[in-house]
Amino acid sequence: MFGGLVSISDYISFITRSAIITFSTQSAWFIWFSPLCFYFSLLLFKYLITKEKVIFNNKIGNLFVLIGMLGFVFSLFFSFYVDFKLKNESYFLCDKSSWMAPNKYVKDVSLCH
Repeated sequence: MFGGLVSISDYISFITRSAIITFSTQSAWFIWFSPLCFYFSLLLFKYLITKEKVIFNNKIGNLFVLIGMLGFVFSLFFSFYVDFKLKNESYFLCDKSSWMAPNKYVKDVSLCH
């Protein structure tokens, strides 16, 4: 759930063109995979409470998997678009602290630190 909120925040900061934009493919995926994670969490919670066999609804599960796969492809291409668009709008890409850290785009280089 928290990952979905972070993902939405990243999309909003890009759309509104904030002074500091944090965006990465990983954070963009959270919003697309959160319904599937939420569904499995509910099934697990139901199993832990009732101790009965949990019935998996294939239609709902397949829909959430499809949303996740489409979101994965969309996020992959969208992250390339974000990088291209922000660099063309004279945003600077800050150095990353690790290879897993999200990209941080800023209008002024002094905002990097």
